Amino acid sequence: MAALFFNFRSMELSPALANIGELKNVIANSVLKASGFTDVVDTQSEVAGNRSGGVRLSVVHLHIGGASFWQIVMAAGDGGDVTLQAVNEVVDKIKKLKFL
Repeated sequence: MAALFFNFRSMELSPALANIGELKNVIANSVLKASGFTDVVDTQSEVAGNRSGGVRLSVVHLHIGGASFWQIVMAAGDGGDVTLQAVNEVVDKIKKLKFL
């Protein structure tokens, strides 16, 4: 059965990053591509990719003000378990990113 899951949090952009575009680039390469996502895109509106199991995942950043953003990770997929696992894995990996 088709599934849709999401996770959101407010976050502060690291002072080590010049802008949200740098964070999105890191997510595209060090999180999605490194986690086996294919067809990864990094556009003005999202970072997204596909994963086996029929999962499409997207990461969106909505500006609150200053260095504050809402970060939304959402995925749709053919099965509930694999879709939820993709969201939880990406959220965890993004939270563990460190910038000097």
